[in-house]
Amino acid sequence: MVRRKTLSPCGPKDKDDNYRNAHVNLHEDELTVAGMEIGERVLVRVRDNRIVIQRTDR
Repeated sequence: MVRRKTLSPCGPKDKDDNYRNAHVNLHEDELTVAGMEIGERVLVRVRDNRIVIQRTDR
């Protein structure tokens, strides 16, 4: 499954009026394919120029 997504700005702005955070919306069916559920805690890692979202064991 591949879908094009947009990183949306969020959170407070810095002193130069720029956002420092972004979010991406994942649809429930995308989470289901990944074996995850809405509200589940995840780890977010950056490796080899990729963002990896991984389920936690807790």
